Amino acid sequence: MGMAASQARLLSITARLTNNENTGQAVSYSKQRLADQTQQITNEYNEALDATKLTVLTGFNGAQANYEDISYNLMTGMQMASTTKQYVVTDTKGKVLVTNQIAEAYERSKGDFNSFLAKLGYSQSDMTVQDTDAYTNEQKNDAGKKIHEAWDKYFATVGINLGDYEHDTFLDEFQWNNTWATVVDKNGDLKYTDKDGNVIEIPAGTTDVEGYLKGHGGISQVGDGYTAYKDKNGEWQPINYEGTTEESRNLYEYAMSITEAFLRTTNDANNKPYIMGTGVDAIKDASNPDNASAIKYYQNIFNKIQSSGYFTYTNTPAKVDENHLYTSEGTGTKGNVKKNPLQDNYTFEAALRDGSLRLEYYSSTDKAFKSTTISEDNCIQEVADERAIARAETKYTQDMADLENKDKKLDLELKKLDTEHSALQTEYDAVKNVVDKNVESSFKIFS
Repeated sequence: MGMAASQARLLSITARLTNNENTGQAVSYSKQRLADQTQQITNEYNEALDATKLTVLTGFNGAQANYEDISYNLMTGMQMASTTKQYVVTDTKGKVLVTNQIAEAYERSKGDFNSFLAKLGYSQSDMTVQDTDAYTNEQKNDAGKKIHEAWDKYFATVGINLGDYEHDTFLDEFQWNNTWATVVDKNGDLKYTDKDGNVIEIPAGTTDVEGYLKGHGGISQVGDGYTAYKDKNGEWQPINYEGTTEESRNLYEYAMSITEAFLRTTNDANNKPYIMGTGVDAIKDASNPDNASAIKYYQNIFNKIQSSGYFTYTNTPAKVDENHLYTSEGTGTKGNVKKNPLQDNYTFEAALRDGSLRLEYYSSTDKAFKSTTISEDNCIQEVADERAIARAETKYTQDMADLENKDKKLDLELKKLDTEHSALQTEYDAVKNVVDKNVESSFKIFS
């Protein structure tokens, strides 16, 4: 029985030794994997140290150049246009990427620049006089001469000659016609019809009809009327655009804007004259020099859209079409779901880098937008991305600390296994010695 018990004990110790060695080998493999992870984390960190970002010149503070991280709003904004260069962003086909505000203004303007400007709160008119009792006849006559001269310049480019009229008075040759009307139907109800035929019903008993229409989008805006001139037979004829050049178009639109500003007058609730049905304070016109750069900025965008087309992004699937791309993070049925470069700076920069979005800047010499790239443009520079590097350093420190803690635990496990292995080996040797002696004694007895 003693010999059998010793042999059983020896087998038990052998099994425990084997298990100890297998566990030790597994822990050693874990330490090796930690070493591999350490190398991987180090490699990622080293790569992150090379992270760069695009910045763009926004102006100077004395001799010091100021750069900011590139973004759509910064790159295409009015401030950039006034301090550095005016940029537009296009797709690979040249269509201009615009904000929803500009897209809506263009869509509602139906190709009329004055209307486009008004939707954005501006007018290119520098006319400060209106055909009201608030101004003297001398002021109005001077304004009338200015209008005549503006139209004469346009007419000269399209071959129209109104004769040798001296432009002595302001109402003899031009008038402004609105194409909207408030009518009374057969039931005695007031209705308003705009130039597109849209009808707004005016509730019975409304005393401030104009105020009601203003509150419901029913007062005509810039471009809702037209200038007419009196022909040689004394008949009023509308002035339609007949030119073919940019110069001619600019002259036409300017003459239209000052004619409307002078002849199309309305009064607000305080009986104060205001322009274009929105209130004088709502329109920033060219009579204030501070507005000139903004008007030029929008004119360049308008002309670019006219020549190249436009597109923007929407979160509303129903609005998705060739000009409105779907970007909602939800489940859309049209278009690809992706981040909006108008709002997400990383997406915008990535699109510039991979070429899916491109840059053009306005050349005052060529009077047109010219293509450029992030590598060629002298206002764009690539610099170390300190924020990305800082994030990488934080991650590296945390990851390494985590690995060190795991490595310490594995070292303690190995030390424990080594101690256990030594104890088992000692016990194994002692039991084996007893078994050997028992076997030797048994052979002597039976021999």
